[in-house]
Amino acid sequence: MKSSHVLALLGGAVIGATLALLFAPAKGSDTREKIKDTLDKGVGEIKKEYHKHFPKNQEEGIA
Repeated sequence: MKSSHVLALLGGAVIGATLALLFAPAKGSDTREKIKDTLDKGVGEIKKEYHKHFPKNQEEGIA
C-alpha cells in the first residue's frame, strides 16, 4: 500500500470519527471536547505514519 493511501485512510478515519461525534446526541461542550481529543489523536497518528514513511524529511526538519 502506498504511503499516500495510508495517510488518506487515516485522514478519512479522523473525519469520519469527527462527523460521528457531531451527530451524536450530547451536550455541546462535551461534543466539542470529544472532537478536540479525536482530532488531536488523529493528527498525532497521521504525523507518526508520515515520519515512518518519510524519515528523511524528519531529519531535515521538514513537516
